[in-house]
Amino acid sequence: MNYYEEEAFLFLRLHHPFIFPTDRTMTLQDVTRQDFNFRIGIGQASSRRRVFGQVAPAFRQNKEVAFGRSINRNAQSEIRNLLSGPQPSTLDSRPLHGFTLVELLVVIAIIGILVALLLPAVQAAREAARRNQCKNHLKQLSLGCLLHEDTQKALPSGGWSKHFTADTNMGYGPNQPGGWYYNVLTYIEENALRDLGKGQALSSSGFQTDSLKLHQSPVTVFNCPTRRAAKAYPHVWGSMNEQSWVASASSLVIKGDYAANTGDSLTHAGNGFGSDQFQIPPSTASVKAGTFSNWTPTDQRTGPNARFYQTGVIYYRSEVSGRKITDGTSHTYLIGEKFLTPLMYEAAEATNRGYGDNQAAYSGFEWDNHRVAWNPGLPTTDQPNYQPRQDTIGTDTPNIYAFGSAHAGAMNMAMCDGSVHAISYEIEPLTHTYLANRLDSQTAQLPE
Repeated sequence: MNYYEEEAFLFLRLHHPFIFPTDRTMTLQDVTRQDFNFRIGIGQASSRRRVFGQVAPAFRQNKEVAFGRSINRNAQSEIRNLLSGPQPSTLDSRPLHGFTLVELLVVIAIIGILVALLLPAVQAAREAARRNQCKNHLKQLSLGCLLHEDTQKALPSGGWSKHFTADTNMGYGPNQPGGWYYNVLTYIEENALRDLGKGQALSSSGFQTDSLKLHQSPVTVFNCPTRRAAKAYPHVWGSMNEQSWVASASSLVIKGDYAANTGDSLTHAGNGFGSDQFQIPPSTASVKAGTFSNWTPTDQRTGPNARFYQTGVIYYRSEVSGRKITDGTSHTYLIGEKFLTPLMYEAAEATNRGYGDNQAAYSGFEWDNHRVAWNPGLPTTDQPNYQPRQDTIGTDTPNIYAFGSAHAGAMNMAMCDGSVHAISYEIEPLTHTYLANRLDSQTAQLPE
């Protein structure tokens, strides 16, 4: 560097500190260092170079400049003109510095608080979406039931018992051993599943292959997305009169999260296979051949079979049409979400907590796929076991009786007119019972 450039540099530090700050150790060589941009910032670097490159020649031209000496007026005027030009922006002149540890910790803490505030809102939004999807599943199932009624002149039948499962060669109606999930398949655009095994002998390997495929093929609308995915799950089926390969412990089966309304009957799917037996045949062949006809009547209000009288809409060998729902289709439950302990979402047990979900969706009349609102033969102290509730660990008895769901506050319920409503867990027990009974002349209104 020559004499004039040195003098110009010192002059600028004295008279223009916002470009050449005096509180920073900087030498003349810093101006031209290769890494200058990286050390002091591109904006400040460009300003310093521009001003220095213009002022230094002015000093060189006047040849009388020295630090501490008087400066030629022409040189002073030229320098002032240069310095009075456009100034660097605040961004250019602001000294840069890094974060301190305290500042970094504060930022991290603020981010953590924001995440904590936002996470519940995100979770709530996701649950709202899942609840709506569940509602749509019930809507499709209920419309499928109504289409079934239009075609078959009755709502889907509930099947025979857990000792039987779906058989495509047994048609529709009371002679179909499989439950309502199976009977509605055709009417929810799953006819390919409904026809598996069609025309094949029950004992053939082809029928067995198709039967296993049927019981292991997920159907999206059978499951509530809040509770579990549509896939095959473990089971503890127990003995079966036919299709025992389905009950094999090594196989998985699809399950449903919705249950048909069986009313407030004295004998229902949750207790109809002990001392109070719904009669079942030894085989489907005996029904086809007409050698079995000892079915349990379900339409006798009085007499020895009165305990089997059914007040719901889908039950043991049911044939309920709209005209039999005398309380009105908009005032009567059709299908709703069922209660299930979270411990059984992915597992299966032949215990009180597992009985309500230990077979498949296509099983006949069974507590897995049918629920009630009340049993009028019991004392009112037992009523809490029949009230709808949110899925809860440690609560076993409602697993086989009550409606309920994985949702907070309310469950989804489809009515016999195809509408779907949210039913609060706080619903009054008598109202709940009235809405489940299709012919008690109590046209209860859905609570808002």
